[in-house]
Amino acid sequence: MNKAYHIYDQIKKFSETTTENRYHVITLPGLLHKLGSSEDGYPKFFVITSENDFMQNLNAELLSVEYNMLCNIIEADEIFDNQNFTIITLRSENEQLQKMFVDVFYMMLESLPQKPTNISIASKIESLLSIFAKMKHRPIHKLQGLWAELLLIEQSNDPVITARAWHSMPNSKYDFNSGGDKIEVKSTQSEKRLHHFSLDQLNPSQSSKLLVCSVIVRESAKGDNGLSVFDLYNRINSKINDSEVRMHLSEVITDTLGSDFYAAQNKYFDYIEASDRLAFYDYMDIPKIQKDHIPEHVSEVRFSSDLTHLKDVREKEYDKGNSDLFNSFF
Repeated sequence: MNKAYHIYDQIKKFSETTTENRYHVITLPGLLHKLGSSEDGYPKFFVITSENDFMQNLNAELLSVEYNMLCNIIEADEIFDNQNFTIITLRSENEQLQKMFVDVFYMMLESLPQKPTNISIASKIESLLSIFAKMKHRPIHKLQGLWAELLLIEQSNDPVITARAWHSMPNSKYDFNSGGDKIEVKSTQSEKRLHHFSLDQLNPSQSSKLLVCSVIVRESAKGDNGLSVFDLYNRINSKINDSEVRMHLSEVITDTLGSDFYAAQNKYFDYIEASDRLAFYDYMDIPKIQKDHIPEHVSEVRFSSDLTHLKDVREKEYDKGNSDLFNSFF
């Protein structure tokens, strides 16, 4: 479990003892700032700033920011009155959103000086609001596709390398790209590994190496085998200490899910079957249309290829070279 989630679990009980005039808080590890909870169970950051410069308070749909507030707090049974903080509150009862808020804003605070200015806090709040704004957009991909990509990161021997190679834009040509080495993830709910490709996806540059990862994704009930997108996200986060990489994961997930963010919490897929049947194929082996066979002025060519009969690259002599990306899987 990463430290932000551990702290979140600690403050969940604070709402029972918090009052309007006094908050129970804990200090964030490595920082001067505090984290607590409102009476309604909303997570609240109490940030110590370097100056009390005037700033306009913010009252957005999900987020409120109150600058230079005098507060009474309790920490480890010790009372502190009239402490000055800038307070950031997420006004949502959604547990997954609360966890993401605590994790992401904690990472933002770690990137600032020990006592940041209110102006620098306001800049981080703008970044946070832009992440929340993505949750109102139309979803970019189907949920099962995102789940399959996260499964690949979770299954990696080095999730930091894999997550860094994960696309920054959900509609990128390849799902994982580390320069010359690329992986495209395809998912299906059928027995046949029948996947859809664009012409360009199976015609990379001559200097590139491309693997296609095929994932069998079955809907499942919640349980030991049934995991959601956020279950996989939490598993990956527990293995990664790099704040920049974790921030990248959060941004891609919210960008991809868009307005499906809340619904995604109740959609589960069979983790065991998907893991056991994960397969990697050399793009050279996949039936495809060659570019020189396409008539002039014809574009946006797409086709389906059946990979069921192909041999997994792990079962034959495949030259991975010194690829960090490929070596993180096999």
